[in-house]
Amino acid sequence: MGWLKKYPRIVAAVLILVAGIWFAAFQARQKALDNATETKLTDEPRSGMAVESDFYYNQLTVKEMKVYTQMQERLNTLKGGVVEFEEPLNGREYLRITTALENEGNNYFYGFYEIPMTADNIYVKHKNADMTTIRENVIAKAILFVSCAEGVNEAGQYAEDGRVENLEEIRAGLSVNHAEKEAEIQKMEEETETLFTQIVEAVPAEYGEKRTVDYFLQWIYENISPAPDFSDTSFSGMGDVIEGVYIYNSHSSAVMKQATPLGYARILSALCNKAGMESHIVLGKWGKTKSTARGYVLCAIQMNGQTIYVDVSGQKGSELAGHRYMTEAEAMNHMSFVDYFEYE
Repeated sequence: MGWLKKYPRIVAAVLILVAGIWFAAFQARQKALDNATETKLTDEPRSGMAVESDFYYNQLTVKEMKVYTQMQERLNTLKGGVVEFEEPLNGREYLRITTALENEGNNYFYGFYEIPMTADNIYVKHKNADMTTIRENVIAKAILFVSCAEGVNEAGQYAEDGRVENLEEIRAGLSVNHAEKEAEIQKMEEETETLFTQIVEAVPAEYGEKRTVDYFLQWIYENISPAPDFSDTSFSGMGDVIEGVYIYNSHSSAVMKQATPLGYARILSALCNKAGMESHIVLGKWGKTKSTARGYVLCAIQMNGQTIYVDVSGQKGSELAGHRYMTEAEAMNHMSFVDYFEYE
């Protein structure tokens, strides 16, 4: 340590520089904290009456609404299998319908649509997974996988051209349900609804919009932990995927006490709608360059006369100075929303 005595002026200069950098960083962070959106939000009164979000549904075309209703009816009645659409769809239409089904407030933890196909059973994503590039109306059907179906784990077999060769076996396997599995789905639906009702009823009557959302966030942080990383896990079929992964994306992840970022956002959105503040999920990519952008989700809430975006899981806290709330302009500065719906 003799160099400390040999070059005291240099050491002093370095210490002053480090202190200056630290102070500048502290000041910048303090400024960010002072200007943060959540410090400016006021506790405006809320209606208290539950609302249902129609943000996505209202943007569907008449054609899309027809297929949406058809697909929703099959989900609501647990009728899995091959669903042939009333009208063939292009890729963007298919994405818009499935996005609306999954993110408009429905709690379909038990099933989802996959394997979109042409009329002659060609899987449209066998060469290109980007659905937005499918501009012709060629998507005539898809498979609805429900966790209660006897054959939900039947694996698809594909020819070189993408044709689903065992479609009839899949259709038959998904056409019959296990009664006990149906009962489990109903039980989970009831437990989720009961839990959400209890949480909303526990909000103090004098709480307005801001304090109500803060209350929900605190409940989430105290009761929900991140779901396990399943990226390297192999599953034997769609039933295992639904029960082992997909459920953590849903409202019912609140009952499971574990959630993905999507599950976190859906829990808050459902609670806000139940408390009288319209809310919906927003999908997109976080990051402004192609090399760094990654898929992410925010919860949009109507409060203080505007749309406020919330990073519910808190995974982006390091970029938001530990805060969760953003205005629309702030959210769009960090995240590119999917372009097949209007957000402005």
